[in-house]
Amino acid sequence: MIRARLSHNENPFGFPKEILLRVAHRISEDTISRYVAAPTKELREELTKYIRETARADFLNEKWITVTPGADGGISLCMMLKPKRVVFFPPTYYFYYTLSKIHELEIYDPPLVDDLRIPDVDLKEGDMVFLPNPNNPTGHHFEIDEVLKLLKSPAMVVVDEAYFEFSWMTTVKFLRDFSNLIVLRTFSKAFAFAGQRFGYVISRPENIEKLDEKRNPYNLSSFVMELALEVLRSREIFLGRIKQIEMERRRMSEALEAIGLKPFPSQTNFLYFKIPNADDIAKKLADRGVLVRVFWNGIRVSIGKREENEFFLKTLEEVLKI
Repeated sequence: MIRARLSHNENPFGFPKEILLRVAHRISEDTISRYVAAPTKELREELTKYIRETARADFLNEKWITVTPGADGGISLCMMLKPKRVVFFPPTYYFYYTLSKIHELEIYDPPLVDDLRIPDVDLKEGDMVFLPNPNNPTGHHFEIDEVLKLLKSPAMVVVDEAYFEFSWMTTVKFLRDFSNLIVLRTFSKAFAFAGQRFGYVISRPENIEKLDEKRNPYNLSSFVMELALEVLRSREIFLGRIKQIEMERRRMSEALEAIGLKPFPSQTNFLYFKIPNADDIAKKLADRGVLVRVFWNGIRVSIGKREENEFFLKTLEEVLKI
């Protein structure tokens, strides 16, 4: 029996029932039975307002965004532009590799160097860089000068801000000066929306136009869009929960250090630590009801509810003593 599912970086608190009920009560039969182009006018307006407020980007308007089924949908949409080469810096988000193979793209993946910094690379016209910031699986945030160095290259730079609400650091403000920047976001993490698949893309209008040419105009359900709209209008509920997750993350980090492990500093809803025999330890944890993920010879553990985290820590200590 699974007692702690800490493998997919989901929001442990679930989706607020009161928001679900509000949407269910106001949704009409036509909303369900008719095709609705994405995004709706109301959703586009509310989303633009949220981005402008959180990024202090007054220059941005509704022509600077489009919507996708989760951030993964945004990654896939960018890859549909068919870059000559996609560039990653491992350890990085594993699904970049999966989608690159699906789209049959050439991969160039020099690893991070020193203290997880981006290496010096010769980026060319036609390259597309994918950079999760904060990074997945390490959880650390890349410095602004590192990102700017990429933006000053001839490559298109896609900054994946799936964990933006945990760091509140964004590259959106650089869109004013750099036409080669695309920013991806998702509701899956901070807004407990993983099962509904809602993401969005922020970029210059000319880039959004190119992406929309590749995008199915009905790529999101009307129900998902109504839910997303209500999430934005009720976001204070979620922002309060983020504080709880961050407090648990600090507590878990200290507990891992106390048993001799060294979790990376994290600005996300997960922790990552290197450990010998990571695959074997993860299997032993799974046999005892705890699910975690193994990446690059380390373990990534999502921050769950207090009781889930306690069970993980207790079980991990038992496994390490075997």
